[in-house]
Amino acid sequence: MSGRGWFSVREVAPGAFLIAEPGHVNSYLIVGDELALLYDTGMGIGDIAREVRALTSLPLLVVNSHHHYDHRGGNASLLGDAKDFAVHEAGAALHGEPAPREWLEGYGHIAHEMRHRYTELSALSAEGFFLTDSRIEVRPVPDLTQWRIDAVRPTRLLREGERLDLGGRTLSVLHTPGHSPDGICLWEPGTGMLLAGDTLISGTFFAHVPGADVAAFAASTRRLAELPVRTALLGHNLRHREGHYFVGRVAEAFDRVVRGRTRPVRRRDMFGAPALWHDFDGFAVLTAPESGESK
Repeated sequence: MSGRGWFSVREVAPGAFLIAEPGHVNSYLIVGDELALLYDTGMGIGDIAREVRALTSLPLLVVNSHHHYDHRGGNASLLGDAKDFAVHEAGAALHGEPAPREWLEGYGHIAHEMRHRYTELSALSAEGFFLTDSRIEVRPVPDLTQWRIDAVRPTRLLREGERLDLGGRTLSVLHTPGHSPDGICLWEPGTGMLLAGDTLISGTFFAHVPGADVAAFAASTRRLAELPVRTALLGHNLRHREGHYFVGRVAEAFDRVVRGRTRPVRRRDMFGAPALWHDFDGFAVLTAPESGESK
């Protein structure tokens, strides 16, 4: 792409880099003394391998937070760079299919609509309201006719509590099902940094998609709220980082959803799938419609 390119890259903590596809997916590169770790590879729209190699020449471990296409889209571009592609053991059989054309076309439409609406918001911001941040603006969408997300077979299976030693820093694997059965977060106790994937996001939590489990989501977020999190790095949206207070609020929200203490309304997600919308301050939770619900 011309201009600023598809990615927005910035150092968010010492040796930790956000590689964002603004408005879409946030991937993170963590650099140790001996090994670099890339947590998620994004949409596969841009060349994430090039972004990684501009930041480090160390051997590379790719960790996918879960098996959804938008978090493993760049795996294929890293086949010549990564020493391993690691996923939670519950996702071993979930990485075997490429993204279907209908999914790619559907997401392409969403991406164009997102850019259109962001452009309208930016125009309003330019009048003096300062609602947007040009450093992480939603990028123009490139030609997607050749876009594909190939399946890359995992070469390493991760388990709860496993430690990933990068040399000089170590991250622990936390199995956090809810959004998907194979979801994992990575926790660095020494810095209080949490790589959260889709277990924590600053927008709409998809707890209604196939494989999602609301009770498991609640248990996972409750577990994260018990950690001394200083910085939570999130998997989506322009607001890519939050602190301990936010993690606790998300856990409380899911507890309310599980206990039936919300008043959801019927809506559709961005793909057009029906869902129940549970609204909270600054984010929302989508759950699958239940028979007899008519809000």
